Amino acid sequence: MTIGEAQSALLRYRIHGAPVVDDTKRMIGMVSLTDLSAGFGERISDVMTPDPVSADGSTPVEQLAGLMLDRMVRRIAILDEGRVVGIVSASDIIRALLDLHEERRPAAGSR
Repeated sequence: MTIGEAQSALLRYRIHGAPVVDDTKRMIGMVSLTDLSAGFGERISDVMTPDPVSADGSTPVEQLAGLMLDRMVRRIAILDEGRVVGIVSASDIIRALLDLHEERRPAAGSR
């Protein structure tokens, strides 16, 4: 896939970043629209972030939020045996934390 094709795919699906995988579907990097825009004419492997932040599906939301803050990233790949099974974005984390907060809030009139 070329940089232009990757950029078009991200725009078409309205996402800002995606994992880069090898022929065996193992993640080798992460690429964002910003990376792709800055690297026009180069290979994706030249502009991607190698060894991006990742976690497994059992990682708690609070820990994912901490990873994002500590590593200053906007997305974390969720892996199962090295293969990408999902991406968690900063907005996903905010939504999940708000949901947790709402679940813990006492119902109106239940004091």
